[in-house]
Amino acid sequence: MVGPLAPAVFTSALADAKAAHLAGDFARARRLYENILQHNPDEPGPQVLLAELDLRDGRLMTAKGRIERVVARHPESKEMRTALANVLEELGDVSATTAFYREETVREPTSRDGWGNLASALQTAGRIEEAKAAFRRLIELWPEGVVGYYGLAAIDASLLTSDEIERLQAIAGDARAVLDERVRAHFALGIVYEKQQHYDLAFEAFAGGNRLRRDNPNLYPEPPQWAEALPGGVPVFTSVEQAERLHDSFVVETMRNFTPAYLTKFAGGGDRSNAPIFIVGMPRSGSTLLEQILSSHPQVQGLGETQALSRTFRAALAEAQRNPAGMNLPTFYQRMGGAYLEALRELGWDGKRRVIDKMLGNYINIGVIHLALPNAIILHSMRDPVDTCLSCFRQLFGKRNETSYDLGAIGRQYVRYREIMDHWQRMLPGRVADISHEQLIADGEQGIRRLVAACGLAWDDACLNFSENERTVRTASVNQVRRPLSSAAVQRWRKYERHLGPLLQALGPLAPGSSA
Repeated sequence: MVGPLAPAVFTSALADAKAAHLAGDFARARRLYENILQHNPDEPGPQVLLAELDLRDGRLMTAKGRIERVVARHPESKEMRTALANVLEELGDVSATTAFYREETVREPTSRDGWGNLASALQTAGRIEEAKAAFRRLIELWPEGVVGYYGLAAIDASLLTSDEIERLQAIAGDARAVLDERVRAHFALGIVYEKQQHYDLAFEAFAGGNRLRRDNPNLYPEPPQWAEALPGGVPVFTSVEQAERLHDSFVVETMRNFTPAYLTKFAGGGDRSNAPIFIVGMPRSGSTLLEQILSSHPQVQGLGETQALSRTFRAALAEAQRNPAGMNLPTFYQRMGGAYLEALRELGWDGKRRVIDKMLGNYINIGVIHLALPNAIILHSMRDPVDTCLSCFRQLFGKRNETSYDLGAIGRQYVRYREIMDHWQRMLPGRVADISHEQLIADGEQGIRRLVAACGLAWDDACLNFSENERTVRTASVNQVRRPLSSAAVQRWRKYERHLGPLLQALGPLAPGSSA
């Protein structure tokens, strides 16, 4: 039996592991943590840091088991309980996370983080009335902070009083305020003004928030959503321009590589499972509504936006670099398809139902999906180009989607996205099912029935009651999908048309009124 490390040796070994972790040498960090735990299996620190690596690698179920063991031994540790709550939230266990955060507000009734976490978890779980109360409590306890105002505005802007709107205006205009607070205040005001039908003021507020983000690229130093689908890994951008350049080059490279000859060479391989349903497209195109409807079906499990495909593709490419001959074997995509399904299990898929992967940026990887999982369903979420781009511009995404900070940039990204979707239509005619957001709303029940049938599912009435589905929703549409179908946002861009010159110019032939 391996004995425990001496205290000095343990401290030194953990320091080495953390240094590798911070340096981005994750494989070495994992080995060092695991070696420490062979000697000191009851030490919580290495277990939690290993769980962090598990989360980074998409191994949520492994992380859950690891942290649960630590919490069982150290139930008094808030850090350990919080780590477990974070994992459970990622896995969609909303009842557990909301119960935990509510307990934390009882333990620390004046904790801003506690109330903020509870409000967010309740909103994510679809418990909107309780979320309203939690955001209201945030405002009562911290009227100088913006989180409560922003949360209420996102749910229903009419909930804010005139005094509270004045506080938001003061925060937005205070050059000494925390930059992130000012950004949120701008976007909250945009929502408020739009609700009041003051569209010029609303646009000015949204533009002000985006301008602050663009002028301070380190405020959200994370990549846009489409970049999470890149097989080369997830880059960190420093500017809108850099994000644009990488997107352009990757679209061009992908179209150049996935030719008829390449697709024919690997045709007939892949994993034969028909479980996956991919939803691809642009953000704010109605994709969350599609997932909400389909995941209401008892035979469908929605996992939201996952990086499972890009992770397994990167792993397959890394293996091919070690064994170049393997890349040309017919089994390459078959192994990748099987690895993808295993990755979904680590993300909480039960392995029995059909499963939705709503990583929208996988529009870049449709060729990979086709070869690795030839029986998978691919749904293309489509919405009016101008409404899609404007909705991106008026949405505070947080740590992704840099191009949404600028109307011209988001328009150019949209054009590139449509170019590659046209490429897939030429290469793989009929492989992708286009789902029009506007048509789905206009057709009501018949549209929902067609959507369910497109996935090869038997009809179930639960799909009509999608707004009652209390699953976890972590996208920007968390509030909208809790309501019945509505055409309120259709052609919203007309109300802002006088401000959209850069967007319409960037869209070119895709803009309304074009002869193309």
